[in-house]
Amino acid sequence: MLLSGIRVLDLTQYVSGPSCTRLLAALGADVIKVELGPGGDPSRTLPVVREGRSAYYVQQNRGKRSLGIDFTRAAAVALIAELAGHCDVLVENFGPGVLARRGLDEATLRAAHPRLVYASISGFGRTGSLANLPGYDLIGQAFSGMMYLTGEPNGAPQATGSPIADFAAGMTTFASIGHALYARERTGLGQFIDVSLVEPLVYMHSIAVMAPSASLGTFRHERSGRHFGAVTPSGTFRGPQGWLVLQVLDPQWPRMCAAMGRPELATHPDYASTAARAARADSINEMVENWMGSFPSDAALLAHLEAHRLPAAPVIDPGTAPDHPWFRERGAVVDVHDEILGQIAVTGLPMHLSDVPAAPVDQPAPFFGQHNAEVLAEVLGYDPARISALAEAGVVLSGRF
Repeated sequence: MLLSGIRVLDLTQYVSGPSCTRLLAALGADVIKVELGPGGDPSRTLPVVREGRSAYYVQQNRGKRSLGIDFTRAAAVALIAELAGHCDVLVENFGPGVLARRGLDEATLRAAHPRLVYASISGFGRTGSLANLPGYDLIGQAFSGMMYLTGEPNGAPQATGSPIADFAAGMTTFASIGHALYARERTGLGQFIDVSLVEPLVYMHSIAVMAPSASLGTFRHERSGRHFGAVTPSGTFRGPQGWLVLQVLDPQWPRMCAAMGRPELATHPDYASTAARAARADSINEMVENWMGSFPSDAALLAHLEAHRLPAAPVIDPGTAPDHPWFRERGAVVDVHDEILGQIAVTGLPMHLSDVPAAPVDQPAPFFGQHNAEVLAEVLGYDPARISALAEAGVVLSGRF
């Protein structure tokens, strides 16, 4: 596996951090997930929970080893510091100051272990005037401006249905860790990676940030509802049976006209340019949607659009993704077996590397503190008596959930 021999100390919880370390584990890294007692990662309580076991947790933490600790004890903090010296990467997403107060901040640990790659995910980053503020996905979506552009023009800004700020930060951190490890091969030194929930989403803005500056204040990207205001026809349309999306840029416009049986519109001055179509967006979108409704089914409509090489797709209910062959063919959805939940469908990996085998689908998610003895013996060389003493003292914790 690509990351075999790389050991990761995972001090993360909820989504942003676990989504990063999940990818590292899938590529072969040994990920030691440190979970705080008494309940471990708070995502263990997130739905769907059956018999005390969270499918949410299972999906995000497959392939990791769990070390349960009582973080209020100095001995547990010392244990984390010792483990950091035996790891290549540390990933954390604690609130501001939590780790620094315990001497587990990047400056302290990297001074002791110069080869350590220390990655931090936070709401607003570890520097800047807002570094002291906490942050969750919704905060990232709002402050990045992503919500400002989402929703109906005269309605309230809306967040996406899935936590895109969390996952964008996790994937950004994952990519940064790979490059930091590559740089360490050349320099022998690790480094500090500082990722916020906001900046990966700011990076995704295609025109909203630069347009007011470049246009000297004459153009602003605003909410346009289900249709993309700058390009017409592009957006969400009602088909004969459900919703689908269509995106027609300048090169596709003549093919769109041919598909609708209106080839004369391709060169008509009222429709021939992007600007002209944008000025008539309402009437064009109505014309397109009425034409779509003339087909007997969504499948027939999509087949017709495909025959004319027009970019279109149905709006998929993600709950039905396990039943769609494409998601299975690509491994975007896989079935895994959990000791308590049985067989469940979970999201797969978003990347394919030609020389890296796919991650085994039977990677289990750990129970809380399941690998306490294994990690302490293998990584730190503790003997059974010392491990038992830590358990009896309540420094390390475990539970079947």
